[in-house]
Amino acid sequence: MKFQQRRLSDKIIAAHALACREKSLGVADLLLQALELDLSTIGGVKAESRQSTDMLEAAFEIHEKEHADRL
Repeated sequence: MKFQQRRLSDKIIAAHALACREKSLGVADLLLQALELDLSTIGGVKAESRQSTDMLEAAFEIHEKEHADRL
């Protein structure tokens, strides 16, 4: 069964993963900034109710690895 992307952050994470796979690190940087911005709205009217942060943590780990590989 395919994971259903309901949140904007889920779609940003998927786009970030694709950018990393394609070695488009400038785009990946911007997508990570967008993810941070989206997540900074937690606690507002549309509070985040994510049960697991595995996908979020993986996005940051992938990003760090891609930047480390670039050095």
